[in-house]
Amino acid sequence: MYWPTCARPVPFEELGWANTMYLATCTSVRDPMMLWGTSVDTEPLEGFLREQRHRTGQIISPAHALVCAVAKSLGCHPRVNRRVYGHRAYQYDGVNIIMPMREPRTGDADTVFLRRADQMSLSEIAEQFWTEARERSQRVAVDECLAREGGALAKAWVAVKRHLRLRWIHAAARPACLLANWWRAPTAWRFQQELNGAHALVNYLGFPGAPPMLTFKPSCLPLNAYSVNVTMGPSEPRPVVVDDAIVIRREAPLFIRADHRMVNAFETAAFIQTLRSYLTDPWTLIETGIRNQPAAASRQSPLRSAEDRLRLAMSK
Repeated sequence: MYWPTCARPVPFEELGWANTMYLATCTSVRDPMMLWGTSVDTEPLEGFLREQRHRTGQIISPAHALVCAVAKSLGCHPRVNRRVYGHRAYQYDGVNIIMPMREPRTGDADTVFLRRADQMSLSEIAEQFWTEARERSQRVAVDECLAREGGALAKAWVAVKRHLRLRWIHAAARPACLLANWWRAPTAWRFQQELNGAHALVNYLGFPGAPPMLTFKPSCLPLNAYSVNVTMGPSEPRPVVVDDAIVIRREAPLFIRADHRMVNAFETAAFIQTLRSYLTDPWTLIETGIRNQPAAASRQSPLRSAEDRLRLAMSK
């Protein structure tokens, strides 16, 4: 006879807040989520981003373009922009998006919340991300400075505060997520935005050093708020067929998870096709006064033609 595990559980400090919340809430084996994996030609996107950086002087990354494309795609497909409370589906008032962001100093994951992201320009989205990243880095730097100046006692107090925070998350996450999944409460505090206010969770995993991604399963958070999860992986050269010839193009994997309680596969496919249209023709993400073609043709024709092709293919 022996104990197959150690007597003491893994400390919360080794897990972090996100894993601690999962640990406290996730026990169900039911999974109503659909997962659709596809790929995107990123050569137009990379050229578009280089030109935007040169023209505006602003650092705009593929992550910012992905958030903008998801927001506009949800605006085009309102049936996807819903969530579940209890056993009923509710339409969201606007397109809200949340995106994880890693704090490089501590390694902890944090989130950026964008309210009505479909009404924000690509430049505004990038500006908000950089502003929040700068503010959070400054707060961490101030805490580290105070800890160094305060000596051992200050460092111990910082460790105690982190431990108590994780203990509180572990104790409060289960009832909080249960209430958030069943009760349509108003959003008054910042933490409610992260738990209850966003419909889509957008994740960009094309960071430096990321390995090639062939398959990926977006995690299903213990919240009905995140009905859609969009994850884009690193771009890399791949052989593709163009006009019956094999050529090398830069492509990135794209994975979309959707809630089958509100949408079916056809509606999910239409949303994904619109999203891919925005990413493969990124000029449609910005105002078209810069582009030498009419705005209506620039923004609407790729999306309409993509959906028409999808309907035609599925009707055969």
